[in-house]
Amino acid sequence: MNKELMKAYSQVILTGALKIKNDDVLWLKSEPVHLEFARFIAETAYKLGAKYVNVSLEDPAFNRIRIDSTVDESFFDYIPENRTPMFDSIVKEGWRSLALRGPDEPDLMEGVDSIKLGRVLKATSIARKGFLSAVSSNKLPWNVCLAPTRAWATKVLGTDNDWEKRIWDILIPILRLDRKDPVSAWLEHDAKLKQRAEFLNYHKFPRIRFSGPGTDLTVGMLPDRRFNGGSCTAADGTVFFPNIPTEEVFSTPDMTATEGNVTCTRPVTVYGAQVNGAWFRFENGRVVESGAETNAEILKQYLNTDEGASMLGEVALVGVDSPIYQSGKIFHNILFDENASCHIALGNGYTDCIVNGTTMDEEALRKCRCNQSLVHTDFMIGSEEVDVIGIAGDGAETIIIKNGEFVI
Repeated sequence: MNKELMKAYSQVILTGALKIKNDDVLWLKSEPVHLEFARFIAETAYKLGAKYVNVSLEDPAFNRIRIDSTVDESFFDYIPENRTPMFDSIVKEGWRSLALRGPDEPDLMEGVDSIKLGRVLKATSIARKGFLSAVSSNKLPWNVCLAPTRAWATKVLGTDNDWEKRIWDILIPILRLDRKDPVSAWLEHDAKLKQRAEFLNYHKFPRIRFSGPGTDLTVGMLPDRRFNGGSCTAADGTVFFPNIPTEEVFSTPDMTATEGNVTCTRPVTVYGAQVNGAWFRFENGRVVESGAETNAEILKQYLNTDEGASMLGEVALVGVDSPIYQSGKIFHNILFDENASCHIALGNGYTDCIVNGTTMDEEALRKCRCNQSLVHTDFMIGSEEVDVIGIAGDGAETIIIKNGEFVI
């Protein structure tokens, strides 16, 4: 990434998405492969007035080493005592959170022992439970964005020939970095997403149906649910973008009311391994059957993480007008692939999509049928062959998406 590109991208992230200003503390999470960009992000944040930038370099390879080399399997459940207080202090102090994504080794977890991996990640999620809850309820401003790597770009492009130029030729328009004022361009896009969300919030469809090849799925909603999209508002009043890019409008379904079959239209990374051709059958909100062309056992381990891992916490609508979909690429990165396609998420629900949800405790959220889980993973189910229909209480149907395109 050249200097001008880093400058433009960091401005979108720090000024547009996170609104870094004087006295803010930023928690920056990155793999070592992104060190150069992470340094530039930190420098930019300090120039914008940040009081402190806490950098966490997290190498996923150490998880693989632990799983393959640990001699006593009971150790996989161990959580150091300092982990939970650290995450809790981040929430208490209201830090901003930024995660740079883009793997140095995209296939690192291929062939891993799925049971051991599941135990390690479950223990990690338990330690981060308070932080994950704060993120899902937007108590603090947060953002996830991508920094490309040679290995990841090669997987997307099929070859590493001139990979950096070729991948950025694809990413620049998606990230709106080709606009005269990229930050303003994201605000204009935000307004479009808000219009779509307003339509859905006005109609309050009690059921949303997805129909396409291998898919006949009905997702139940409740009157207190609302759709969000684009920017969110944190507890301190900061308007921020959780994801760059973002193309979705999303809500939190009734976790007990999903019925039918659904076939995934894109691969998804589950517990670090790529799952292709996943499918699910739901009854009374819960996955009762599932399968996949690859890594089906990893998928089963995910579904068994806890009670909520086999129930929905999100339903999201994305049209094929998305520049990510229009690129024609599979990105093997959830941040991009979820914004190319309608998707559902198995796991924790978003409390800010429920009226007064951010003020509820876990018991209240369970009573209003908001899924509670240690995990949250998006599974893409949209394409040019998929229709989305809103079903009113009297059974009247309104087409929302036809052949992948929004018609509202």
